[in-house]
Amino acid sequence: MRHHNFNFALDMEEKYIKYLSWRFDEFMASDQVPHYLELFPELKTRLMKFGIGILLWNMKGLIDIDNPDDVNKVRSILRILDQTLGYDFFDNVFNEADPDTVCGIIGMSSIRPVEEGEIKFDYSVGEVKNFEDAHSYFEAVSWSIVLSEDSFNEYTATGNRFYFCGNGDWWDVPYIQGKGFPRDRFGYSLIAVEVSPENKIVSITSRWGTYAGDNGDFITEDELKIIIGKANYGKMICESGENN
Repeated sequence: MRHHNFNFALDMEEKYIKYLSWRFDEFMASDQVPHYLELFPELKTRLMKFGIGILLWNMKGLIDIDNPDDVNKVRSILRILDQTLGYDFFDNVFNEADPDTVCGIIGMSSIRPVEEGEIKFDYSVGEVKNFEDAHSYFEAVSWSIVLSEDSFNEYTATGNRFYFCGNGDWWDVPYIQGKGFPRDRFGYSLIAVEVSPENKIVSITSRWGTYAGDNGDFITEDELKIIIGKANYGKMICESGENN
């Protein structure tokens, strides 16, 4: 049964991509499909419905797909549409609305946070040694260092390094706001920690990232120590001595 479901998923993904290519071809843009799929992997699902709308946004200058912040914004829109009535409310060109109008319609106030109960912490920590490591998380998070090699290089140019902290089976945590948003199950599921060459914590970012207005101050350093454990915290701090 699992093998059958896997093959079915692959067949559906192939159909979605073919449909997307057909729609892009109407604007002589079928050659851009691979790039759009790389930036917006959600388009490999039923969300391909909105692919042409995203293309038009970019063509009209309403977004810049080379800007990681715009990519993050659009991916957040897609994820919310996939889990709300917005999927049916909007047509394939977002009812001809611009991104900010769409955000206003599906904004925070229109999403009912769920009651999650106590969040248990069981973190594993891994150093992100290069952009390839960071980019491997592309389908799971929309941090700029994951989306853009230029952004990753900019952050690490002075010797700063990153660690990604995953809580348990973090990859299975659904993109749903809890009542403690952004300190909810999804927000805690994957955390990026930036450490300076001097062993100082520079930033701590939740999985929600800029969608939640997170500017690297998701939790305090003391709170980080508690939830990831002293051993993991020490690993992030001590490894820098080996790198210098």
